[in-house]
Amino acid sequence: MSSSRQEYAQLARGCESNLIACARRLVRGDDDRVLDLVQEALVRGYEAYRAGKFLSGGNPCAWLARILTNHFINEWRREKKWGAGVTVDELTAGGEVGPTSTRAESADTHLLQTTLDEPLEKALAALPDALRLTVILVDMQELSYQEAAEKLNVPIGTIRSRLARARFQLAEGLQDYARERGLA
Repeated sequence: MSSSRQEYAQLARGCESNLIACARRLVRGDDDRVLDLVQEALVRGYEAYRAGKFLSGGNPCAWLARILTNHFINEWRREKKWGAGVTVDELTAGGEVGPTSTRAESADTHLLQTTLDEPLEKALAALPDALRLTVILVDMQELSYQEAAEKLNVPIGTIRSRLARARFQLAEGLQDYARERGLA
């Protein structure tokens, strides 16, 4: 195994649980799609890594999460434009195995840090795709409104209105949760 491949493998292992959490939010917990997205992000990440597109000293998890999100957005646009209501993944669902962690303890710790509480995950998953994706890009991945607008190929005003609607729906859906936690 070449040194660049070993370096990338080590880098990817450290980001695996973060990528799984990110993918789970994007696809509403569909485990097969989660693993497919993570696998595709890791493959694309390796290609970009070999091409010198990862700057040492940068945040590899954020970089790989961006690759994963960009791939999801591209799939989402393609499905929206050409979709027949059934994805290729649904038609070809098999028994593919996704990435596994070799550092269980640190992966578990990281997963707990990057996982939202169940009510939050459910509220996020209940949002329509366009609203959920906008919240993930702006509020969770901390893209600017302009960057999110460019990623989704929509005007910046659309990002603002989607965020307003999404935040309102999330606030309504999480009122009981907020009261239980003493936040409301």
